[in-house]
Parts: sequence; C-alpha cells; structure tokens
Amino acid sequence: MIFPDYRPRRLRQNSCFRRMIRETKLSVDDLILPLFAVSGKGVKNPIPSMPGHYQLS
Repeated sequence: MIFPDYRPRRLRQNSCFRRMIRETKLSVDDLILPLFAVSGKGVKNPIPSMPGHYQLS
C-alpha cells in the first residue's frame, strides 16, 4: 500500500477532537491488583517491594 505524500491531521487539531476519536482510555478502575497466595493457615507475609501488601494463605 502506498501512502500519500500529504496526510492531513484535521482530527488532531484540538483536545476535543482527540478525546472523541482516541481508541484507548485507561483509568485506575481498569487496573488489577495481583493476589499472592501461600499454603498454610493464617499466614500473612509482607512483600518487601510492595509496602502494605501481603502474601495471604
């Protein structure tokens, strides 16, 4: 496929158009927090690289 020498960018001229035509919208609600499970009962091991998160049984 041959692309033209001139490619107009009329849909990128302002933020309203860009917001209307963008393909991906990522928000905090789309993220998933992983669960780290270990065998046993009543286990709650802290994860050093993720303060406030634990391996749970």
